[in-house]
Amino acid sequence: MDHKITLIYANRDRSYDRIKISLDSLERQTEKNFKVVFVDYGSNSVLQSELKDLCSQYPFIEFYPLNVSQLLWNKSKALNFGILHCKTSIIFIADVDLVFHYNTIKNLNKIASTDSFYLFNLAYLSENESEILKREFEFEDLKPSNTGDVNGMILAPKNAFMQVNGFDEFFHFYGGEDVDLFARMGNAGFKERRCDHSFFYHNWHQSFSGSEDKLITSKPRVKNIMRINQEHYLSNKRFKRIRPSRQGNMGEVIDPIKAEKLKHPEHRYKIQNIMAHVEHFLNEELKTVSGVVQAHFEIDSYYHSTKHRIKKVAGRQTQPYISLKEVNDMILKKIIFDFRDLNYSYKISDNLQRIDFRIEL
Repeated sequence: MDHKITLIYANRDRSYDRIKISLDSLERQTEKNFKVVFVDYGSNSVLQSELKDLCSQYPFIEFYPLNVSQLLWNKSKALNFGILHCKTSIIFIADVDLVFHYNTIKNLNKIASTDSFYLFNLAYLSENESEILKREFEFEDLKPSNTGDVNGMILAPKNAFMQVNGFDEFFHFYGGEDVDLFARMGNAGFKERRCDHSFFYHNWHQSFSGSEDKLITSKPRVKNIMRINQEHYLSNKRFKRIRPSRQGNMGEVIDPIKAEKLKHPEHRYKIQNIMAHVEHFLNEELKTVSGVVQAHFEIDSYYHSTKHRIKKVAGRQTQPYISLKEVNDMILKKIIFDFRDLNYSYKISDNLQRIDFRIEL
């Protein structure tokens, strides 16, 4: 059978049940001439093992477990890795939240084009309606609550992805990588077309753009990241870029053997949450060393003392302190802007009192 379309999933730590619902809907397709490339980009080891077993149950899936949990979530890099491992002429960027109509592949085959890319409206199921997906259901019986026309779903020829050097790997966490890709494909001469038919629905989940960006959690998040991503997209758009300006080869992933080097640091630092100390280390000290660096960022015991609180209220503080969340944001922005292609690891302790940052320079 000639497989014309490959669907690409990029995942990190999304729930097993949610992923199974999406894959089961593909198993029910009336046309079987498709493949799936499933890239797991650093899920926890237990889930990754479970997903490997799950994907082995579907003959159309190629599963790629990438052991990169030490890196920040980068959907662009995960998707680019999948694109490089795609063997068909047409690609559809999928999502673990999608539930497919049983004629989706048939319909995608009908509209697929070598000189155009298709964007899709996405109908969203409510929280209550999504509960139906946990049992036997008919797609026609699902009732979406609303429809949006801006989402990451795209059907395009593989050569379109290759001509624009894939997704821009500047984009981290969530937001911006999809509309940026669409704009650059247009700049490259591919025609944008819209498909208004409901080929799939979106399984409900809580929004990712809420308070988690304002508080420190064990999963790294950086405040204002969606605005930073938006500015990067607008910059690419202003300059009518076709390929990301500072991107080398797309989809390159740190080799596990290279990542092992981070366990043996040659330079060790302990840095307290004093603004000047953090800024100097990130912007000056790191430029003076080579090799593997380990930096522990910790809360100074004085920071929570009564004496410090009194001085702060009285306006007599001489050494500005910052919260560990602010330290976190400074490091993550440094990684995104300067270190995103290097061999690094980033971990916040479970008690949220320390950050371990390592990098090979």
